[in-house]
Amino acid sequence: MNSAGIGSNEDLAARIASVDWYHTVDLGNGVVTPGHYDHRNYLDLYGLPESLSEKTALDLGAASGFFSFELERRGAKVTATDLPEWYDHDFGPNYSIEQDQETLQNYLREPFEIARQALGADVEKKFINIYDVSPETVGIHDFVFCGSLLIHLTDPIKALRNIASVTGDKAIIATVITEDDPDRPFAYMTGYDQGDSFWVPTRSCLELMAASSGFAGVEWHSDFRLDYSDGSPGPYHGVIHAYKKESGWSDKTISSEAMIEQQRDKNSDAALAGDARQRELDQLKNENARLRDQVAAFEQRKFIRLTRRLRGK
Repeated sequence: MNSAGIGSNEDLAARIASVDWYHTVDLGNGVVTPGHYDHRNYLDLYGLPESLSEKTALDLGAASGFFSFELERRGAKVTATDLPEWYDHDFGPNYSIEQDQETLQNYLREPFEIARQALGADVEKKFINIYDVSPETVGIHDFVFCGSLLIHLTDPIKALRNIASVTGDKAIIATVITEDDPDRPFAYMTGYDQGDSFWVPTRSCLELMAASSGFAGVEWHSDFRLDYSDGSPGPYHGVIHAYKKESGWSDKTISSEAMIEQQRDKNSDAALAGDARQRELDQLKNENARLRDQVAAFEQRKFIRLTRRLRGK
């Protein structure tokens, strides 16, 4: 029923049902895999190039392969990466899960392979940690995609530097962000809980992380809530487009140098505002001290006058 010769619809259905799927993947002929997330309705929010013909593309942390196969459908020669072993994740000491090692390893590898065979895809899969990604290990690619990976890393800055090092032209990077204070460059630390997710940045923090990691320009593309396939509310996501060269920019792209300088100005303004506020507080403290001294002196004079009157009696 397909170019890879998986066999009958029944055989394919049995293989699909035998594993847990991160992505919903349309395998054609009316066969659609289950998945924790169905990205089909969100695809436009990522801003993938319409055509990647004669381009190389790298999908980092490919999971079940939805984006790998989509990039190939758009004409790219695709390389996908995933961890060699499940426990190569940056899990903290509080991490625990009920599944056995074999089940977890199947979750990491089998869905992608089933989909690849069913689609007859030519995507090459490499098992490598994001911290080991470099031009020497995976090559340099025209286009790089990284979706929902940074949230699971203790060191997202190192990961972004590695991503920049293997990006020839452009990278699209998506991760969980907070809707709070989008103009302030900070990140919430969540890794104290279960230990499988760690940093949730603001919009400006994510932009600055990319700008300081070796990209020439960065633009904000979109932000949205990525709900689960069953319709329950999912995590809020932000998507940036990061350029390695000073070409192909849109009117929304800001040079990394300018973005960093803008943040320096904001920090300087905030510092000045903080200094002004501190001066106001110091003035208030001084005024309060002066008033306390005046009240104390007044009360002292009242006491002296009262004592004199009592003595006069």
